[in-house]
Amino acid sequence: MYPPRSDKYKAEKKIRQRKQGRFWTILNLSLIVIICCIGAYYYYDARKHDNPEPATAVLSEQEQSAEGASITGLNSSSEEKTKGQTQSKADPAVSGGAGGQTGDAASKASPASSQATTAPSANENAIVLHFGGDTLFSGKVADKLKASGMDFPFQYVRDLFLKDDLTVLNLETPITVRGTGATDKQFVFKSHPEVLDAMKNAGVDAVNLANNHTLDQGEEGLLDTIDHLKASQIPAVGAGSNADEAYAPVYLERKGIKIALFGFSRVLPKVDWNAGESSPGIAGIYDPTRAIQEVEKAKKQADLVIVVAHWGKERVTKPDKNQTSLAHAFIDAGADLVIGGHPHVLQGVEQYKGKWIAYSTGNFIFTRSSNAKTWETAVFEARCNRSGACGMKLIPYHAELGQPVPMNAQDGAKLLQEIQQLSPGVTVDSGGELKAAGQ
Repeated sequence: MYPPRSDKYKAEKKIRQRKQGRFWTILNLSLIVIICCIGAYYYYDARKHDNPEPATAVLSEQEQSAEGASITGLNSSSEEKTKGQTQSKADPAVSGGAGGQTGDAASKASPASSQATTAPSANENAIVLHFGGDTLFSGKVADKLKASGMDFPFQYVRDLFLKDDLTVLNLETPITVRGTGATDKQFVFKSHPEVLDAMKNAGVDAVNLANNHTLDQGEEGLLDTIDHLKASQIPAVGAGSNADEAYAPVYLERKGIKIALFGFSRVLPKVDWNAGESSPGIAGIYDPTRAIQEVEKAKKQADLVIVVAHWGKERVTKPDKNQTSLAHAFIDAGADLVIGGHPHVLQGVEQYKGKWIAYSTGNFIFTRSSNAKTWETAVFEARCNRSGACGMKLIPYHAELGQPVPMNAQDGAKLLQEIQQLSPGVTVDSGGELKAAGQ
């Protein structure tokens, strides 16, 4: 006997429902798996961007513009500039770097620990250092020098620099009367060697060449720059006739304190601007491995290790993740001070493991653009002792055409407030002294 038609229909319906249920179950599980895979991909991708691996190729941050007009060099002068006021600083003991001579190095303790350091007091046997931002003597600045003299840029900083123990600027121009100007850059700089005597007599002790303009006049211009700086007894870091020279520090001694000074750049227009095994160039840090190794080695030989870095994005007042990760890596390797440049505007400061980081010192001796933020600058003053502990102070200036000019009290107070706003975890008092919050 056959089952009733209605029972057969119900049985077939249940089978269809079970099949449909299995189908939707499989479909839902598949969708869940796909969603999980997509989520995992985006999670990994976000982590990757938060902790970027250093690139081995350059070119990703080519400068699109610089402050000022296209550049021509200063005309040659048959007159030799005489030395100005006698340098009050002691003659440095120099070794390594683009302009150094080999010297002995004392053994030193291991790299920086995570313990905070105490800034030296005014009465302590400490050295005073000053750092200024982007400096050139080209274009409209060259015109100003022709009209006002080679000493014009240093009128308001000369006394400050001559009284300290070490002054370092970022020299953002080749110093040469030769060379072939780059044809694939919007702004190509070139400055005459005669300005170097004025710079030396104004108390500038060393310069950083690791930047995106040092090779504006090709390898010939770079090698001329190194030679002219040597002749003027101004040590240079961050570039050289090969990678060994470019990545090497200059060792200086002040009041018995041995200083290792480095220059590195993460802004290079071309891959071939990197110094090679036997080719001139810059100490690049798109891959910072070698730079970090050199800092680690220098910490064993010096009391105080300073890194000058060219990095970041132009006209941006907040440091990017590459800046912060590199700065922290340098301090982890043993650096006691990290001084940044390139954005043409001031950026905030940070204290990391008791060590100060100035992310951008802005323009210093430069042309003028229409961006008012590029008109604000400061001299960054550090007071450091033999153990590598440093205090930091900002001295506000206006970056006028080719000349830093001290700010009045009102403008200076406003600038210091702006720096504090850009510097989480840091307080800036009315005198420009920096302290980590809670100290």
